[in-house]
Amino acid sequence: MKDQNIIIISLDEVRPDHLSCYGYQKISTPAIDQIASEGVRFENCFTSSCFTPVAMGSVITGKYPNKHGMRDPYSYLTGPSIAGILKENGYKTAGFVGNSLLSKKNGFAEGFDFYNESSEETSWEEANYKEDPKKTKVLVGNYWVEKFFKWLNENYQEKIFIWGHLLETHEGSETYLLKKGLIKEGELSEFSYYDAKIKMADEKLIYRLISTLKELNIYNNTTIVVMSDHGTNLGEHSVPPISYRETEKKYPQHSTMYDCDLKTPMIIKGEKIPKNKVIPGFVKSIDLIPTLLDSVGIKLDKFDFDGESLVPVINGEEIEKNNILYAEDIFEPRGVGIIQAIREDHLKYIRNLTQWTEEYYDLSKDPNEKSNIIEKIKPEEIIKFRKKLNSYLVSNEIKKNITEKEKEVVDQRLRLLGYIE
Repeated sequence: MKDQNIIIISLDEVRPDHLSCYGYQKISTPAIDQIASEGVRFENCFTSSCFTPVAMGSVITGKYPNKHGMRDPYSYLTGPSIAGILKENGYKTAGFVGNSLLSKKNGFAEGFDFYNESSEETSWEEANYKEDPKKTKVLVGNYWVEKFFKWLNENYQEKIFIWGHLLETHEGSETYLLKKGLIKEGELSEFSYYDAKIKMADEKLIYRLISTLKELNIYNNTTIVVMSDHGTNLGEHSVPPISYRETEKKYPQHSTMYDCDLKTPMIIKGEKIPKNKVIPGFVKSIDLIPTLLDSVGIKLDKFDFDGESLVPVINGEEIEKNNILYAEDIFEPRGVGIIQAIREDHLKYIRNLTQWTEEYYDLSKDPNEKSNIIEKIKPEEIIKFRKKLNSYLVSNEIKKNITEKEKEVVDQRLRLLGYIE
């Protein structure tokens, strides 16, 4: 077997039910469909957060936030990430991101030989969260596509790993994309041109990726992943506008623990991956990195992953029962409060520590999470879920001597959690 290149493309805020390979009919996404037809498509994949840096921190480390440490804009991602692991195994690594919360200063560049991130020159918006006392500036956007293909063409003869996170499918990018001619005025304009952006990504990035890999004669020995960091709410649940948008656009946005915000596409094509296979069972985006490492023969036993390899599932084994997902957004200034969720198969418990509300759903009977049955659940069952969520609030990362500035950051997190005033 030739060395397997690995390329992960994460499309920000893209829901699976807006891709034609998942059955959507309003638009066609033929390039993503091709990846799905040549690989495995997961029908029910869920992420660990509705907040991009937390969600993607979990994806690239295979760990939950209490282990990787990325929980708010001031945090630092504790690896190793897939980039560092693959670099140690002879890969040349590159990352391309369009959100300054996925930055070098937040630890996301660890393990990458080359890292292209948002800058004041490349971003299409500067924002901060209105309730954030630190007023952390977020640089939004960085259309890195040309730089991505330049790096690929210069390095394809080596064994490579690339992660590209395209923010331009996110709400707010429409002004930039219209100005650049990447989407058309008035065409598929609903929900801030949501479908138009997905079509653009399929054509300008995924189709071009397939074509370029074939031209370079490395398509067959390149594992390709198409996924998203999180989904988005298109009006399924009533929530207040997210706090950093001056225009107060309500939808699309992602600030809840409902499935519309946590369900993501995940598609994997690779040399040893079965073709045109659909896996209907419940999996997690933190399973991706263990799966990719397992698929290229890297042993997993020395890594403290929360996710697990899906290679056995891909090869026909049943998904184990009692599968558990943890999800959070504990950066209170961003949205509806400090929120956590835990899901065991078809049961989901959601807690808002700011508003002190609790929700409980039987997703087998109520897949759209419209009927909160918390009042019908035995107290001991709720206490079990509360204890599980409490355990995830405490960080498991190794502590070091911290500076006064770092202490101030920690104190800020404790205030958000209500432990200090």
